[in-house]
Amino acid sequence: MKALIIGGGIIGSSIAWRLAADGNAVTVLERARLGQEASWAAAGLIGPQAEAHEPGAFFDLALAGKRSFDEIVERLTRESGVDPEYDRQGVLYAAFTEEDRAELQSRAKWQRAAGGEVEELTPRDALKLAPMLSAKILGALHMPTNWRVENRKLTQAYINAAIARGALFREGARVDSIVTAGGRATGVRLTDGSIETGDLVINAAGSWSGEIRGLEEDRIRFYPVRGQILCFDALPGLVGPSLFSADGIIVQRRDGRILAGSVFEEAGFNKSVTLDGLERVSRAARALAPDLASMPFREAWAGLRPASEDLLPVLGPSPTVGNVIYAAGHFRSGILLSAITGEVIADLAAGRKPSIDLAPFAPARFRDGIAHPVKLADWK
Repeated sequence: MKALIIGGGIIGSSIAWRLAADGNAVTVLERARLGQEASWAAAGLIGPQAEAHEPGAFFDLALAGKRSFDEIVERLTRESGVDPEYDRQGVLYAAFTEEDRAELQSRAKWQRAAGGEVEELTPRDALKLAPMLSAKILGALHMPTNWRVENRKLTQAYINAAIARGALFREGARVDSIVTAGGRATGVRLTDGSIETGDLVINAAGSWSGEIRGLEEDRIRFYPVRGQILCFDALPGLVGPSLFSADGIIVQRRDGRILAGSVFEEAGFNKSVTLDGLERVSRAARALAPDLASMPFREAWAGLRPASEDLLPVLGPSPTVGNVIYAAGHFRSGILLSAITGEVIADLAAGRKPSIDLAPFAPARFRDGIAHPVKLADWK
């Protein structure tokens, strides 16, 4: 089978690796540069408990994503020759108000019931684990199995491993539309008018997934949600666990860089770093770790998270065009869900039953009126 993957970010590259490993001919068509959009801009959390707001289908998917990643990371490192820097430091989620503390207590309760490992810490215990944390906290949750990677290296690892298996990657190849015959996809048409034929088309175009013509009857709207990150130079090992609050996050790389983020903004496809965004991120970061205020500033960047109307991933076959599969709408969890997405899409392509129930994420939910749109302001 020849598979065409639209999008060369972490999701498209993970799928390419899995499909190529199954013996398929794979071509990845990337509109710009490989891995330079949301995959490049992320903080790199493999943290299902930190990223899920409530129990349910998404939390189950997030836990499965962590398990899937744990199962493949050594193999991926070996096949790609790239160390994605999988740091097993855990997450500390801090409370600064009584309302925050009550929310964290509720989160601990439902996460334990749903199979997550979580510990409730006093301020003293939290500060022992993370000395950089503000002394003003009222309490914290420790999620010891929520880890992190260097997302840029992880994306490159998927690309390298896919290439080693025979996948072809094309940069600057913008897909305009799906080419069909008899209601089934036979390939894609690029913006230069050329046609690439294939037996299977996978829409993994991130925030641009809704721009592909020919899928309008699926009635899926994707849109970008901008995030902004500040980066500081520091000595390695200062932060330890990744730090979370209701307003921001702080993570550290092995080389010492400290990343602070992140805001959720509807700004179209504008990736500008803004004064307002910088101020909001820096305020949240300083509240979490006051010592950050004296560290040298290195750089700042913005990225576009790919969201669907209900803020859930879209995984599975198009309800209107045969031979098209969606792997899009991962919002803030593309890094976490990269391995499980590659796994289940490869299963669907091969006619295997996926290891998880994909019904809550089926593309048909929008056409059938089952999806419940979520306003970003309400989610936050």
